[in-house]
Amino acid sequence: MTNFLGGFLIGLGLIIPGVSGAVLAMILGLYEPIIEAVAKPFTNFKENLKLLIPLGLGAGVCLLLFSRLLEFLFAQYPLPTLYLFFGLVLGALPTMVRTANAKGFRLSYLPSFCLGLLILLFSTHLPSLLRAGGLGSGLVTYLFLGGITGIGLIVPGLSASFLLMAFGFYEELLSAINHFDLNILIPMALGLIPTVILMSKAITWLFRQAHAHTSYVILGLLGGSLLIAFPGWPRTFLELVVCLSLFCAGLVISVQFIQRSPRI
Repeated sequence: MTNFLGGFLIGLGLIIPGVSGAVLAMILGLYEPIIEAVAKPFTNFKENLKLLIPLGLGAGVCLLLFSRLLEFLFAQYPLPTLYLFFGLVLGALPTMVRTANAKGFRLSYLPSFCLGLLILLFSTHLPSLLRAGGLGSGLVTYLFLGGITGIGLIVPGLSASFLLMAFGFYEELLSAINHFDLNILIPMALGLIPTVILMSKAITWLFRQAHAHTSYVILGLLGGSLLIAFPGWPRTFLELVVCLSLFCAGLVISVQFIQRSPRI
């Protein structure tokens, strides 16, 4: 039951933009066991199954429960909802920057930040290019977006759902979950699973070899997603008050979550 509840909370990192599933896993003390189980699934196979199956079930239940609510909010109140999520994202930035600069800031970190920024800005054009090319009637596009989701789930500080929002796919995913659209969900799963396995191995190695540079690439990815997904300015005074209130609420919630995390 404990792992099921943990999976439910980690599922928030997929469904709620701005919430990092990896950070939530750290708060729960599950990040390293999950990374180890995914990176080496056949080592202690039975124990890995006991860990991963309840986590997966909990995350699935979370997706089903929250996807309809979020689809409604985006349909009825898109701008205030986005401002709440922007607050959730920005609330994590100061801690991420402090972690990246744990051994001091160096100018050599800036190219790593620019690399992450350019990767995100360039890759957001890939889904439209793939669709324009008619590759597999969207199959390749959904495989690619599944991979993006996998990166957002594994990399600490990144939000899988916020990345999908930057790619303009988030609301389509909510609809696919609500209507069990297997034409979208199966290709995404096929892209997500191998990406999660590879990223579990890669992120451990990268943080071990070059923690600061890796952190700045992540900051660049996050900065690019903020630029792409920015919803625009409120149009009326009332909307401004509501949006700013939700933005501040998102900041407070995010800061509280991050402060409970041992590290990012």
